[in-house]
Amino acid sequence: MSSALVLVLSLLCLTASAQCYIWGKYGPLGKLTKVKRSKKSVDNLSEDDVVTEYSPVYIAPQEGLKEADKILTLPGQPKVNFSQYSGYVTVDDKAGRALFYYFTESEDPSSKPLVLWLNGGPGCSSIGGGAMTEQGPFRVNPDGKTLWYNKYAWNTVANVLFLESPAGVGFSYSNTSSDYITGDKKTAADSYTFLANWLERFPEYKTRDFYITGESYAGHYVPQLAYLILENNKITNQTVINLKGIAIGNAYIDYTDRWTGTYDHFWTSALISDEIHEGIISNCNFSSEATVSDVCEEYMGQADKATENIFIYDIYAPLCNSSSNAPSISGFDPCSDNYVFEYLNIPEVQKALHANTTGVPGPWADCSYDIEWQDMPDTVLPTIKKLMASGISVWIYSGDTDGIIPVTTTRYSMPKLGAPVKTPWYPWDSQGYVVEYQNVTFVSIRGAGHFVPSYQPERALIFFSSFLEGKLPPKQNQELVVLMMRSAFVLVLSLLCLSTSVQCYGRSTYYPLGKLTKAGRSKRSVDYLNVTTEYSPVYIASQEGLKEADKIVTLPGQPKVNFSQYSGYITVDPKAGRALFYYFTESEDPSRKPLVLWLNGGPGCSSIGGGAMIEIGPFRVNPDGKALQYNNYAWNKVANVLFLESPAGVGFSYSNTTSDYVIGDKKTAADSYIFLVNWLERFPEYKTRDFYITGESYAGHYVPQLADLILENNKIKNQTVINLKGIAIGNAYIDYTDRWTGTYDHHWTSALISDEIHEGVIKNCDFSSAVNSTKVCQEYTDRADKAIGNIFIYDIYAPLCSSSSKAPSASGFDPCSDDYVFAYLNAPEVQKALHANITGVPGPWADCNESLFDNWQDMPDTVLPTIKKLMASGLRVWIYSGDTDGILPMTATRYSMHKLGSPVKTPWYAWDYKGEVGGYVVEYQNVTFVSIRGAGHFVPRSHPERALALFSSFLEGKLLPAQR
Repeated sequence: MSSALVLVLSLLCLTASAQCYIWGKYGPLGKLTKVKRSKKSVDNLSEDDVVTEYSPVYIAPQEGLKEADKILTLPGQPKVNFSQYSGYVTVDDKAGRALFYYFTESEDPSSKPLVLWLNGGPGCSSIGGGAMTEQGPFRVNPDGKTLWYNKYAWNTVANVLFLESPAGVGFSYSNTSSDYITGDKKTAADSYTFLANWLERFPEYKTRDFYITGESYAGHYVPQLAYLILENNKITNQTVINLKGIAIGNAYIDYTDRWTGTYDHFWTSALISDEIHEGIISNCNFSSEATVSDVCEEYMGQADKATENIFIYDIYAPLCNSSSNAPSISGFDPCSDNYVFEYLNIPEVQKALHANTTGVPGPWADCSYDIEWQDMPDTVLPTIKKLMASGISVWIYSGDTDGIIPVTTTRYSMPKLGAPVKTPWYPWDSQGYVVEYQNVTFVSIRGAGHFVPSYQPERALIFFSSFLEGKLPPKQNQELVVLMMRSAFVLVLSLLCLSTSVQCYGRSTYYPLGKLTKAGRSKRSVDYLNVTTEYSPVYIASQEGLKEADKIVTLPGQPKVNFSQYSGYITVDPKAGRALFYYFTESEDPSRKPLVLWLNGGPGCSSIGGGAMIEIGPFRVNPDGKALQYNNYAWNKVANVLFLESPAGVGFSYSNTTSDYVIGDKKTAADSYIFLVNWLERFPEYKTRDFYITGESYAGHYVPQLADLILENNKIKNQTVINLKGIAIGNAYIDYTDRWTGTYDHHWTSALISDEIHEGVIKNCDFSSAVNSTKVCQEYTDRADKAIGNIFIYDIYAPLCSSSSKAPSASGFDPCSDDYVFAYLNAPEVQKALHANITGVPGPWADCNESLFDNWQDMPDTVLPTIKKLMASGLRVWIYSGDTDGILPMTATRYSMHKLGSPVKTPWYAWDYKGEVGGYVVEYQNVTFVSIRGAGHFVPRSHPERALALFSSFLEGKLLPAQR
């Protein structure tokens, strides 16, 4: 959008107290509940007081009005095969109060139910929101003048009625100014009166199955209206509405749970600091009887400030005014509200809609701040219980990336309903999770924010269809997942991956770190030695002429570049015949840039196939598995980057001695050190260069141990001195206890596991290193693994390579990239160009070697003492984490940061990348923690732009820039 257009929209949004939903920080719900938080002005009526008692309902003659309301066509509308209607229904003729509706029939209207949709706010439009940006048949193009068809519109399975309620919302109005002082009671009464009159206008729907749906503050609207309908249905000669069920999404239903769940979600999503979260827990009582203290209010204000620069309705969504190219978890255009605002304020559009017939001054707006809300109960859970007892279908659903009413708030409320589990928690076909209680069903929608149909329209329609059918969403079919593998090419790769104990990292169910640490969890096979490698004479071989021999002329299918590349073998033990393979990519200006070593984890996984080809290297492999494309965010833009496949047995690295494949942390550190010393002999120009070690995952062990060994050996006379300046480790496995505690806490707050499983883990598992895992604990953790289902655990919002879903990725990265790399690195001409596999090892190159971690012999429970030593040495120490990782979640790292015991030097703040929140930073004394928003386990794979910004700041020794 041009800056002029944005300015015009901004000015329009500020006039006549009109607001565009996307421009506000928390929107009307945040504003209202903040007022309620301090108990300043909202009349806290009891829930029962809000139930509207019956009084004679105003019914006006409706003859001829249906035909008058029919929409011939909307400006810029594509051709469709269903009818649309819109107009006003008077709910109080004396006050001149009328509510506006938009109704879109199905293509086969007589066979489909009638569904009412209510947006929340309170005070926000169901036309601008629900109809135009969520589940309506059309969405507005960026020109603000034309429409495009939404193939996931809910009118494909129902006749959908959108209501702007109460008066003052959107096109709805009253001629009596006091009507704009309203609340839950009047809203329910007016909505009921609207329905009674609308059914007179559309009598063919009087006996039709009827459902009410909505989101946000409609968590109040929907249950209250549903209960009023059921009560009024009992009255003789009263209009009987054939109510069959309700569904409310990301619903504000309980005051206490809303705030408790919000701040817990903020912490586990890395949106607020430890200090803010602890301050809220210690000082805030969110029970409905309690008054929020000044100290509590101060901490909550800090939380508001910490999260002020993200779109709180979807914490991973880009902002409309951002220049960043970072991908969104959803494919929704963040500027859509602007297009709708422009479209609905066009006179010919309003005329086609039969809207604004009274010429209300000021523009139509998505939300109105003119409405003064007077009654709002602290909870509607008692009303929901009554609806459950009535026998109607009650579904509560939640998008799991919402920050205004997070999934945690709903999960805290569900147990309060007191219903026993009928169908235990399960994943529904990779789209989210379901648990059916007695008379109420909870459904999560994976990767969706507050406005579920906006962000995940395909998943929303599947969910909605299941609700109408009265069937639970379909369970994952594991056999079908296998059959859906994309082609014979993938099948061949899969078969190769199964041979010779080789595994492909990209497979959704494969994670070596999980397997190894599970073995550690039950203390069955891993020897927990204290890994400190003592000095022994280091093998150094002559390297003369080998640098030139290692130079890569060109890689097959490589684009032209202006930097040099090298790869080959360094022998680390000539007697055993043990040699490690490396790939080195210089910068375009190598003499002025530092030297950086990159280590992938696993343990047993390749830094070439992972780090170089998928994450930070200069090239990425095309889908044909034969050609390369240039990575614009490669780390060799700012450094000379060395990738090492370590230990022997990883990737192209090998040994001629079988016993060398019985390995562990100690030998890995020692061999990596010997490799470095010899590599520096081969590349002597780098001997005095500033040197950094980086890596991820199990490199949380590799990197600190190698750094410590370097510092110790640097003290020895006549020993090679390596100019180590710092380390950076991402989504790092650094502490056994924190890894498991943080994982299951994160899985619960991310709606990956059930309440029962999480509670079972908490009660039965002690993950301290001194305690053996019990059989009961093992049972619950196994249930957790199964409950998560078929998702890519390294990035919980990423699609699967084998999936046929059209749902967008959490990143712009191709989930099948591992397959392309596998094909490329197994091409004989590629191996020849890399000077790799010179011994002709049988079997294909593989990303990870399973036999290695089956034979991993030493692994300390924690490397935090080693990290403390490095901090004390004066090295630059950065620990970073992508916040959508499920294998080593952010929560695990945050628990460990606290154990380092370092005081805060620079408090928590949001760091900026091109106008977006790139993540969050807190600088402690001698260690810095950085989160990367929207990134999974492999940070540079998920968000290459943000990863390069992080890496550049690390090398410069500067904190990432704060948002202005």
